[in-house]
Amino acid sequence: MRIWMAVLSLAGCLCVLAFGRPNAASVPPNMTEDDFRKLEQNWLDAEAGPNLPALRKMFADDFMGTSFGGGVLSKTDVVPPDGTHANHFPKSILRDSTVRIFGDTAVLMGAVEMQVPDKAEQIRMTTVFHKRGDEWQVIAVHMSKAGE
Repeated sequence: MRIWMAVLSLAGCLCVLAFGRPNAASVPPNMTEDDFRKLEQNWLDAEAGPNLPALRKMFADDFMGTSFGGGVLSKTDVVPPDGTHANHFPKSILRDSTVRIFGDTAVLMGAVEMQVPDKAEQIRMTTVFHKRGDEWQVIAVHMSKAGE
């Protein structure tokens, strides 16, 4: 009886390994560092719009972050609900970034140049992306003024 239970358990484990991810074939190929730079720039472009539907899709519901004031931000701080006015960045460009990919998580660190009237302003940004299903979402961000 114990042998049959062991064989049945082993067969179950093999089935899970073989069929546990039925949609794996539909998942896009691995993302590259440049793909994450494009995702970051897409966020900056959507923020400048503001393109609220795109931002809602980009940011995870359990997103958290910090900004210049040091307080903890939630998704509703970055992507306001319908019917409210959006606080948004001016047109911005990602510069000098570094990306590290750790399986289903990626970290991008870089400088962002905000195109404000009279003088461009630089900020430093760290963005954490996480793969959820077939989509990559922003789960955490830390922003600080350059030089701080």
